[in-house]
Amino acid sequence: MLTVEMKVLLIYPPFQIGKGMGKVMCSPPLSLLTLAGTVSHLNHNIEILDLNVDHSCGIDKLEKKIRQFNLIGITCMTNTFKVVLNICRIAKKYSIPTILGGFHPTLVPNIIEEFDCIDMICRGEGDITFRELLEGKPKHQILGLSYRENDAVIHNPDRPLIKDLDQLPFPNNYLVESKPYHYIWVPAWVCETSRGCPFKCNFCCVTQFHKGKYRIKSPERVIRELLKVPNTVKLVFFTDDNFSLQKKRVMRICELLKKTKLSKRLMFVCQSRVDDIANNPDMVKAMSKAGFICFFLGFESFKQMSLNNMEKQYTLDKVRKSINICHNNGIMVFGSFIIGNIGENIKDTWRTFKLMKELELDMMMTNPITPFPGTPLYNEAVEKGWIPENFRWEKWDITPVMNTPDMTIDEIQELLDESYRFFYNDIGYFLFGKKLLRLLFNPKFWWYRHVAFSVLTNGLTKFLMKL
Repeated sequence: MLTVEMKVLLIYPPFQIGKGMGKVMCSPPLSLLTLAGTVSHLNHNIEILDLNVDHSCGIDKLEKKIRQFNLIGITCMTNTFKVVLNICRIAKKYSIPTILGGFHPTLVPNIIEEFDCIDMICRGEGDITFRELLEGKPKHQILGLSYRENDAVIHNPDRPLIKDLDQLPFPNNYLVESKPYHYIWVPAWVCETSRGCPFKCNFCCVTQFHKGKYRIKSPERVIRELLKVPNTVKLVFFTDDNFSLQKKRVMRICELLKKTKLSKRLMFVCQSRVDDIANNPDMVKAMSKAGFICFFLGFESFKQMSLNNMEKQYTLDKVRKSINICHNNGIMVFGSFIIGNIGENIKDTWRTFKLMKELELDMMMTNPITPFPGTPLYNEAVEKGWIPENFRWEKWDITPVMNTPDMTIDEIQELLDESYRFFYNDIGYFLFGKKLLRLLFNPKFWWYRHVAFSVLTNGLTKFLMKL
């Protein structure tokens, strides 16, 4: 299909995470690199603007840049919606069409009806939808597309999920420089090996976005993608929500990492579940030997009732076991927690803070309980009056948004601030406790000696001292 050459700007808005975490990690915009890869065969000029690393791009410069393009594509999370709308308004000022993709427009597609600066929405996976749009296919024939036509908004039928992820083109990693991206101050890249999650945590958008389905790329495809990461990279973060869900697949990936010698050139970080780690110590051992150095674990709470309410589907006895298994295999634990879980009071939360140190977590981040649109938690919060049904997400400033039966918004915010001070400002915990001794003298933490200077100097000067 012949198409007219277009200039397309794909924008990655500033992604706000827990206090100070932007100093600890900064990842390439994989979703946009993936989209660009799907249209690399077309005669279009695609450019990516990552506002997380281009801090010089103020309003005037951004406006000048947008005017040079024929189409603006923006990935949109709920916590970036406020910024995304401002970008859309700039584009509308010059009659340049916009298309939004990502979690927020997928789960709240009626935003296109409310905000006339939004021209199109790609609901769900954008790989095929975006490609068909740039191929020039008539809009009314493109599944998963919402768009404006003659002052009306049209929502086309949903697009079925992609069954065979191995058939997807590779991300176009050449569209951004690798230098700004890092994980714990080690030059880093990202890689997707699966999509979706079969679990149903009540606060999570992933299940809704992927319709409760979990799909994988084959181990061989994963290796081919890793061979395409920039040569300057030393670490790869797997973006999967549950990388270790299928033990047999993980073991095969580890086998191939060693066979291809990628385990000698790269280190790896992944997200996993507590019970997957606790139940499969042999898998963790294999991952360690293949170059995995850190697991990002969504503990969310150290109170069983809260875990049950969230439908996390694991018991607290797995927590200590999973952490010990990681440490025994030379793997750091980066724990994620929610402040304000239903059924938790201030005393419960402080108990969680203390357990973070008692269990010797290596790093942690906290986030306020947030009823994201489309989640079961949102429906419960609206029904019980914890958040207004017409809450204006475009005005959200990333602070706590709802009271709980046990805590106010102000109390949740205060605990968020305290969590970082309590954990990261304790220099003794980092420099004089068991943790540093484990990193320095346990031979299974072989990788630490390769990055110790960077981690310590950057961690102390850019993060620990500035909380």
